[in-house]
Amino acid sequence: MRFTPLALALVLAACGPADERGAPATQTTPSATAPRGPDNLMLRISRVGGEARVYGYPRLDTVVWRAVGVPAPQRVLAFDDEAGIITYVSAAGLAARVEFRLGSAGLVSKSRLTGLASADGSTTYGIAADGAVERSGPRGSWRWKPPMPARAVFPQADATLLVLGERRGESVVWRIRPPSTRIADSVVLPKVDHSLRTQVGDRLYLGSGSTLTGVRTRTMERTSTIDFDDSIELLAATPSGDRVFVVTQKDNAIQVVDRYRERRTGEIALPSRASDLRIDALGRYLLARPAGRDSALVIALGTNRVVGAVATSWRSDLPFVAPDGGIALAQGRDVVVMDGETLHRTANVVGGAADFWYPFRWTGFRPRDARLDRPVEFGGPRDSTARRADSAVRSDSTPRGTPVVAPRDTAAPSRATQFTVSFAALLQADKAHELASEIHAGNETARVVTATRDGATIYRVVLGPYSSREEAERVGREAHQSYWVYEGGP
Repeated sequence: MRFTPLALALVLAACGPADERGAPATQTTPSATAPRGPDNLMLRISRVGGEARVYGYPRLDTVVWRAVGVPAPQRVLAFDDEAGIITYVSAAGLAARVEFRLGSAGLVSKSRLTGLASADGSTTYGIAADGAVERSGPRGSWRWKPPMPARAVFPQADATLLVLGERRGESVVWRIRPPSTRIADSVVLPKVDHSLRTQVGDRLYLGSGSTLTGVRTRTMERTSTIDFDDSIELLAATPSGDRVFVVTQKDNAIQVVDRYRERRTGEIALPSRASDLRIDALGRYLLARPAGRDSALVIALGTNRVVGAVATSWRSDLPFVAPDGGIALAQGRDVVVMDGETLHRTANVVGGAADFWYPFRWTGFRPRDARLDRPVEFGGPRDSTARRADSAVRSDSTPRGTPVVAPRDTAAPSRATQFTVSFAALLQADKAHELASEIHAGNETARVVTATRDGATIYRVVLGPYSSREEAERVGREAHQSYWVYEGGP
């Protein structure tokens, strides 16, 4: 859970597969420019399996990594940006992974599990045929048989696990901390529809008939229930979790639920009912699929405005919103990218629809700084005579008792790089301050900073800045909230 966009021009070119097949896992050094923050990257895997390639984005004409023998993909579960691992569900329904640092890919387990889920990209949970929950990953295998068969699993950022089950016409959510099998807490809910559940941050939203309810995952308390006129059919939430989007059976509009007020606060009118929703990972756009059509409605979430409709096949990977705000679409054999605001075509990747696409951001493909491998050199005159390590180095002409003054560095001091942890960018100050008061890491509490964009004031919930990306990432993880790290001050 980690991200921020770069405003870059899209220059895409098709990469023919004929000149890339049969190569072993390799890594190519990208262009030696000084990037800011993580690099925007695009993983492309042949939809029938075999070869995987990573391209720099938006320049899709340079392969920075590749591997062969990759299982055919169905959907991505999560990306572990520390280990450099993407875990996904294969076309055969098995958990698989791509390991960039090792240059390899393969199945995680041959166990046929349903409801596969991962919070960190390395540890995978699923449900066995007998309703037991199984885990595989670096912490080892683990299995737990709940009191009733499990229907869904929700791994949490704090290494706990929420498990959804049913009993006597109602649903129950258990919380456990693997490898322990002791139930730490639970909450009872109305019977939950199998497909109506979504989690963002510390809220788990569940649909039951025409009622939306939620669970605060830290305290296992139920939120207020929200009733709709018809049965709920679709749920989606913003990455920050401040809004939940609900589509009901007979209504063309998308209902907007405010997380903090715990009630409906608006709606987005559509020309026809949506049959699927897909949220931008950075919370800028919502993509809605009109029922019975191969197209997508692009909705700007800052204003809840329908920008327009674009033609696209609706797959598990496409359409999606790219890191720079472009909308990637599957049109026939090609993948087309359009500007999110104007819907003007900016690029066309010929034959790109034959691949499975996944955008991500990472620093792991950057070349190692050669200065890290240089031996340490200490200033002062060379002398073949061994000296004590803690003695001062002097020339023979320096009188005893004269202090040695280090040479002054006449170069202009460079500005220290800073990194900020961002949790949300909201349009209402009260919501931002309320969210900030709930976010803690160590002795720190998040704060709100303001910025102006397109004439509107944006309230950003942040921690930091910090002197290194590693420290900022550590603070983000300690906060147990969705976050992303960007280079620079708040």
